[in-house]
Amino acid sequence: MKKKIKTLPLKSLCPLLLCAALSGSLCACGTASAPSAPSGSGTAQNDTAGEAAPQTEQDTGTDTGGDTISGKEDGQTAEDTISGEKDGQTTEDNDTDANTLPEGASAADPEIDTTVSTFPSPVRIEMRSEEEELTADDGTLLCTTSYACPVVSIEDNADAAEKINADIRSRIDSFLADTEIEEWAMEGYEYHISEELDYAFLSYYDDMSFGVQRSDSNVISFTITYYTFSGGAHGNYSTQGVNYNTRTGELIAFSDLSDDADAFHADTLAYNQDLAGTEVYQMRMFSEDLLAGVSLESVLYADDAWYLSASGLTFISDPYALGPYVAGTIEFVIPYADLADMGFAAGYAYADRTVRELLNDADAAFDLNGDGAEDTILFSPETVVNEDESYSTISHLIINDVDFSDRDDDAAGQQLNGKIWSELALFDLNVEDDYTELVLLSGENIGDNYVYNSHFFRYAKDGRLLYLGKVTGNVLDPSVTFSALE
Repeated sequence: MKKKIKTLPLKSLCPLLLCAALSGSLCACGTASAPSAPSGSGTAQNDTAGEAAPQTEQDTGTDTGGDTISGKEDGQTAEDTISGEKDGQTTEDNDTDANTLPEGASAADPEIDTTVSTFPSPVRIEMRSEEEELTADDGTLLCTTSYACPVVSIEDNADAAEKINADIRSRIDSFLADTEIEEWAMEGYEYHISEELDYAFLSYYDDMSFGVQRSDSNVISFTITYYTFSGGAHGNYSTQGVNYNTRTGELIAFSDLSDDADAFHADTLAYNQDLAGTEVYQMRMFSEDLLAGVSLESVLYADDAWYLSASGLTFISDPYALGPYVAGTIEFVIPYADLADMGFAAGYAYADRTVRELLNDADAAFDLNGDGAEDTILFSPETVVNEDESYSTISHLIINDVDFSDRDDDAAGQQLNGKIWSELALFDLNVEDDYTELVLLSGENIGDNYVYNSHFFRYAKDGRLLYLGKVTGNVLDPSVTFSALE
């Protein structure tokens, strides 16, 4: 047997894991309003719809807290700057060409202003990855072992960063020390050869990948997803949360989240039980008879089954824990506004913009335009069979009982019907105005990579839905920062 080790860019790792994790995930927040960001927090950079395109940071060397990239730095030439239309880009590629201003509106109109608040952070995270291949003497690939992990640096706090990196490295070392999947691969291949099976041997896979969930002056949080394939119909994956105190570098325990840990546990459990009783969760979870002997509490309050994100406190249920494999990872999210009423520790508060992921096919309520009344929001993708027996998806975005997918005569309706959307979230672009925007995520395979685009919509005070523009990348990922919309 032979082993070959190579270092890879993060973007090339585990496409199977990415597809599996994204396709079945269930994540929801409750319907209570999320907290407004404090007035004056962050800095604002002005732009108008359809003007210069932003640069975004993803991949490696990312400053995850909102330090944005300006269009041109000292000594940078015009060729180094990313423009709104790149060479070879057609009008069809530039989504904002369809975003015409409403009649009588100007670029200074607050309803279509696309100022973006930014939030500098002392935290910088660089993602590193490595892959190791185990091959048989005849050259057959038996098993691939890979990992992608962060390296954290914190401005003026090297000691805290060193503690975090040491803990991450210990987790990687433990993962690499477990060679069970490799041993199974060798046994499987020996059986394959001895039985002279007439189909090719399917190599095994063992992967550990970190995902950035929150990165600011209070908290640095990751999810760790383990994916294995050892034969059979599909691979298996599980997810853990790991949370660090940015100031000290110490791990945050669940009991640290409140001065009254018992009351906080009881309050969050009651909230999660209410979520579990809703129709959208009941459709994904096992029936009561299949859950015999398994409680919601035992699953969601296990060690490492939670993490802090921009949306709130997130609890994790892996496939087969509370629901079947097809249900994917089921997440229960408690927004920070509700956590504050439960005695959540101020030291772990999220003080940046309002961000809240919304659950497909579930009603939510939030004041989108600052008029003092909560707006009802429902995002419901529908698969329909066309006359030629092909399939297409209609993305119903319903606000206050108005389905904007029916409106093909404006830019927002054209955008809704022109793409397949994976997720809807609240995202406050500018914390100093009245509006909290809606962001819809779409994606496409480009080469070996799955590339996200984040499209922003604003619900105006007169009931119109305005398309503002997009950002390349998933803005719900703290490693993606931007200063303007394309």
